[in-house]
Amino acid sequence: MRAEFLSPPKANAPLRLPTLSRLPPLTALRAFVVAARHASFSRAADELHVSTAAIGQQVRILETHLGQPLFSRQRGELALTDAGAALYPGMAEAFETMVGSLSDLLRSGSRPRLSILACPSFAARWLGPRLGRVSHALGDVELSIETLDEGPLDRLQLDDADCAIVASGERIAGYAYEPLFDDAVLAVCAPDFAARHRLTGHPERLRDLSGEILRGSGSDAAFEWANWLRSCGIHIRLATLGPRFSHQPVLIEAALAGHGIALVRQSLVSEELKNGRLVSPIGSPQPTACRYHLLASHDRRRQPEITSLIALLRDDVPSLNAAAA
Repeated sequence: MRAEFLSPPKANAPLRLPTLSRLPPLTALRAFVVAARHASFSRAADELHVSTAAIGQQVRILETHLGQPLFSRQRGELALTDAGAALYPGMAEAFETMVGSLSDLLRSGSRPRLSILACPSFAARWLGPRLGRVSHALGDVELSIETLDEGPLDRLQLDDADCAIVASGERIAGYAYEPLFDDAVLAVCAPDFAARHRLTGHPERLRDLSGEILRGSGSDAAFEWANWLRSCGIHIRLATLGPRFSHQPVLIEAALAGHGIALVRQSLVSEELKNGRLVSPIGSPQPTACRYHLLASHDRRRQPEITSLIALLRDDVPSLNAAAA
């Protein structure tokens, strides 16, 4: 190739920096980047499936646009000039970024997706801590987890998701109900709290607690202290009860912080029971009225991702039972 030496811009010419409307042609920039990477017009032509002459023409267009040479011949080898060496790294990175962005877009459009609605407490206390296991079990699935509004199940909300995980016996026509696992209610507190009040094996000492009997709210009577104590065969009356919490995650955080003892769902504290951040010093797990179910339309229920999710949820039962033992 004959080296062409272009005259640099005149010293007194106003400097016009590039803008999006004044960029060199994209084909010329691409030809320059590939030719610089290969140090060869012919190999660049092979990669881009054009002729060697076409590569040379595109490079000359870019050199004319910039007003300076980008390549020179040294002992028959194609080499970058100082200007070409300065331009190449940024241009190569820009093209790599474009290729990466386009690839990410195409991959995301082809990946299967799974949208899960869940009770806020289940999403925060079960799905969140086990997200790695869930993602691994589902494979290359784009996962979306949203929380259900409090109150009755909303058909419109359910229709926007692939499935929902709820602790409710409420049924909606047109949806398959998959029972996941039974749950239990147990009394938990921080180890220091149990030691300070000498609660282990001594439920009668609950009567000495002042405002530290933490309570939840909801329609399940199994979470009321009087009912739970009776189910455990513990015949004491609690004269003073502490604050009531509308959300189980907040109730659990209060217990973790050592503010009292609380009745909570076993499934929501299994990790804390295993690692010793919470203990169950009195009573035994008592069944809840509402077990967890997975809801999905009959068509969506057949998705392999939902089948895998159900299997994962059911497989967690042994760890729940071991945590409470």
